[in-house]
Amino acid sequence: MFKYGGWVFDIDRAMRLLEEHPRAVEQTSVADWSAAYHLSLLRPDYNGPSWCPIFGPDQSHFDVEHAMGTDLDQPVIIATLEFDSGPARLLIDGVHRMYRAMTEGHPTLPAHVLTITETAKIRLD
Repeated sequence: MFKYGGWVFDIDRAMRLLEEHPRAVEQTSVADWSAAYHLSLLRPDYNGPSWCPIFGPDQSHFDVEHAMGTDLDQPVIIATLEFDSGPARLLIDGVHRMYRAMTEGHPTLPAHVLTITETAKIRLD
């Protein structure tokens, strides 16, 4: 499960949907997602002001050791949400892979991008 505010996304359901409806893998920017999720702050030596991420993990809920053992060839999953201002994307699976890619200097990671309709199917209300 991935929680964003009051929304919950079922990652297992997303993976089943991707198996049932294969698609081409896209490349997504590590720098952009790392900045959006403030992944640079998830360092053991961070000594700056306290912060609470809008989305993504905080230091108390992030396992760096796990992150460094993740498979960077496994695509992350990006949901597409619809707002009045237009569609927006949200990384719902792969934060640990993003962290590893950031620390190792990878510019992109493979990604599966869900459509607005598919995202609605995996969102639990």
